[in-house]
Amino acid sequence: MNEFPAGAFVPAGKNNKKMKKNFIYTVAFLLCGVLSFSSCEDLLNVESDRVEYEFEDWTLNDSVYSVLGILKSVQEIGDRQVLLNELRADLITPNGEKAIESVRQLCEYIYDLENNEYLDVKDYYTIINNCNVYLARVDTTLEKNHVKLMLPEYVAVKSVRAWTYLQLAINYGNVPYFTEPILTHSAAENVMNKPMLSREQLMTNLINEMLPFENPAIYRMPSWDKDGKVLKFGYGNGVDVATKHLFMPVRMLLGELYLWRAAAGDYKKAAKCFYDHITGFGTNETAPKYKDNNYSIKYTSEAGKSLSDNYSRRFSLKDFAAQSENSVLMMIPYANSNLIGSTSNLASIFAPENDKGGAQVFASPGMISLARRQIYRYYQGEDPDRPKLVEYSHNYEYPGDLRIKATTYSQLGGEEDMDEFNNIIGKFNLEDGGLGSLKTFYVPTQRTTCIVLQRPEHAYLRFAEALAGMANEGYSGAVELAMEVLKVGVKKNYSLLKNPVYAQREKITANGDTLKIYEIDEVTKDTIGFKYLMESYLASYDDSLGYNFTAEAFEGNLGIHSRGSGDSERNVYYALTDSCIARYNGWTEKQDNVEVITRTLTLEDSVTYVRDLIIDELALEFAWEGTRYGDLMRFARAMSDNDVIAKRIAARAIENSVSYRHPEFQYEPSLYSKLSDESNWYLPLPEGVVAPVDPEDLPVDDIPTTEGE
Repeated sequence: MNEFPAGAFVPAGKNNKKMKKNFIYTVAFLLCGVLSFSSCEDLLNVESDRVEYEFEDWTLNDSVYSVLGILKSVQEIGDRQVLLNELRADLITPNGEKAIESVRQLCEYIYDLENNEYLDVKDYYTIINNCNVYLARVDTTLEKNHVKLMLPEYVAVKSVRAWTYLQLAINYGNVPYFTEPILTHSAAENVMNKPMLSREQLMTNLINEMLPFENPAIYRMPSWDKDGKVLKFGYGNGVDVATKHLFMPVRMLLGELYLWRAAAGDYKKAAKCFYDHITGFGTNETAPKYKDNNYSIKYTSEAGKSLSDNYSRRFSLKDFAAQSENSVLMMIPYANSNLIGSTSNLASIFAPENDKGGAQVFASPGMISLARRQIYRYYQGEDPDRPKLVEYSHNYEYPGDLRIKATTYSQLGGEEDMDEFNNIIGKFNLEDGGLGSLKTFYVPTQRTTCIVLQRPEHAYLRFAEALAGMANEGYSGAVELAMEVLKVGVKKNYSLLKNPVYAQREKITANGDTLKIYEIDEVTKDTIGFKYLMESYLASYDDSLGYNFTAEAFEGNLGIHSRGSGDSERNVYYALTDSCIARYNGWTEKQDNVEVITRTLTLEDSVTYVRDLIIDELALEFAWEGTRYGDLMRFARAMSDNDVIAKRIAARAIENSVSYRHPEFQYEPSLYSKLSDESNWYLPLPEGVVAPVDPEDLPVDDIPTTEGE
């Protein structure tokens, strides 16, 4: 790999010797992780019947079990991935009496590096160093029957390393980067003498590393099944998961890297990655689809008293075995007892097993009010004779989006008055589908046995996010297609044009009359987002893109918002219209009892509105699953608007009846002031790591890319 030039290191402070010594101690700790490859029995039970092939001194089984050792090290950071993203965001408030100090401090942005168990960065570098050792040792040229035996594991380990670096960049901003194994103190010294990379530099490196392996038809993830059956994880607690779900799909990973880099043209590249993943473009397979009618919660009566809940079944422990193919893209499995394997402690934070009142955190008032602000539309087709109060849920028992109802509960029972136990989060250890919405009294009896890091719905909402970014780059129709993902569901053939130019065309008839020709170029037919200007035709455009969702697999797709808010396709309150945009932003007033928009709206207003709706939908769909803080940070940077993160988080303890864009939105001023400064968004690295170097001080060619494959 390319090295930085001598002298590029910038000291991290005055006590350089002390800090270098501390970092070397950290690296020495990493070496212990390198030696743990074979200790993987507690990750899963594998009764492998693979034949060992002697290739020098390393067998195929050695490769497989080394990867399992890496996955064991990933288990060590599973809980904190969720907690670092959720405790610092807007969807959680702590239980003042029950929250442990480490949880409380993260909620308050207090970073005690010595004592907080969730701030130990070396666990991330243990994963990275284990990956480096594996990648330096594995021989991907070894073949049997023209099949490269170790290539799937090689690609999987590269994806683990890239994913781990991405999490470091999200949490810390600038981070140390190395791809060579650190096996000695001298190797640690070499790492010390390199500058940290900025997030953008790191994203570029990771994209370069993963891009050659993006096609899953050529570079498949490992498959360690036996006799055609998936491996069983969790030691008999009913969780069966295919091996591929232990690794982030490369196309999804690349799409996220492009979103985080967001340089010129990256939104287009990101959209292609997510589109290719969803459709299985270039392969003989398609990715898992979501169908809202399969996983939704909705009213079954016009009176708004009875519910049908298939949404919470997605999080039911017993249903992962049956639904994992359509529910999971990437997950971390755990045992249900520390006597037989590595366990997760998330349940002890969110909903402790066998503990009636031990939750350390609750769904925040901000999250609850976000759900209640949504306007539910009852499912019953288009019947003009039905009264409006039946059609919309203004007077329903539970107003707003029902997904929060499906995944929280109160533990109220009998005549006990236990209001402090309202809004307990049940996503991590629901034992049966429907418990969140159909019961108020529930005490879990099991702990968390799997942490789902990526679901198919991520692909669709990330696709919408990329499209909204493309709208700012001049792609006509991109923002409308992004709204289509939320409201209607993609199931047609869509075309986008960059910077289209329309002009009038005239024709001279045989008798000399001049006529206007009203036509639109063929490329725009059956395309959303274009206003068919009756006096214009398409004269030119810079670029054209097509997204084809006409396959049978997409016919049942509905807008993701429909998962909890009813018939969003026919919901006039949830639409890309001037009135909806103005209401969201507080740009309306009543004049003679008529709602009037008080300003002229622009395309930029439309893009900002759809981006805000995507942020809202990410909360409604993925609340507490471990992505929220990163999502807010990424949108705030993309929109050049720190209020995206600052106002939302500063209002987490307040129930607002209006959006954060509205003038009447309330928030806590001191927290808002703190988060308005981007430097306060990141975790601090411990002493002993190198200081960042301004990229302008370095030749571009000297930025390290990847080891030579």
